[in-house]
Amino acid sequence: MERSEGSPRSCSVVSSHIDLEDVSGRVLFPSPNQGPWMPFVRLAETSVARQTGASEGHEHRGEEALNYVIEGRVEHEDDQGIKSILEAGAVSLLTAHTVGHHDLTARSPPRARWLSVTVRCPPTLGAPPHRVQLARGPIPTRVGEGTIERHLVGEGGAVASGAGLDCVEVEFRSDGECGCAVGPQRRAVAYVFEGAAWIGEQLVSAESGALLEGAEQVSFRAGAGSRLILASAPGR
Repeated sequence: MERSEGSPRSCSVVSSHIDLEDVSGRVLFPSPNQGPWMPFVRLAETSVARQTGASEGHEHRGEEALNYVIEGRVEHEDDQGIKSILEAGAVSLLTAHTVGHHDLTARSPPRARWLSVTVRCPPTLGAPPHRVQLARGPIPTRVGEGTIERHLVGEGGAVASGAGLDCVEVEFRSDGECGCAVGPQRRAVAYVFEGAAWIGEQLVSAESGALLEGAEQVSFRAGAGSRLILASAPGR
């Protein structure tokens, strides 16, 4: 079949797996079935229930790491020892061209939940060597019938990326559809964390995602209550 205008060259559906190093997390990739989707290194979801104080701390080198709180409250500590409370909807972005470290700790029973997206930084001169950005949830913008868009990272987003990362959340308040621009020279990951959604011509259930390449834009269609994020970055 001939590819329609604006459709991706490739679209692969991937299911997440329990993180063997942290049973409170689910990893879309890397996993036994799917390696990194360069420049995307990792995409994971963490959900901590019925406990406060469970933490996730790790180091990044030559990477940019996004965390998006979708439920509860999370304490963020950077490698300077600065602690901040992130409410649901808040965004943190660590740009570490050399070495950077951050720690996220659940502070809201009965559940705290957040998404993590990590991309490899391009070897671009003039990019900031180290930067931590925190922002409250971006103001929602209606982009289609029944849908709400929240621009998390990128031009016009809550925080700016040094690695060319762009990330948006799409929430369906009722049955609806919308399209989000990507760009043919970029790779993208769409991850469904509530409900289910048609991503292009593929039906993707919760805790699963689609790896997209060569798309001017991506279309989404879903019922009320479904939520997903679309992250894109310059292809490698």
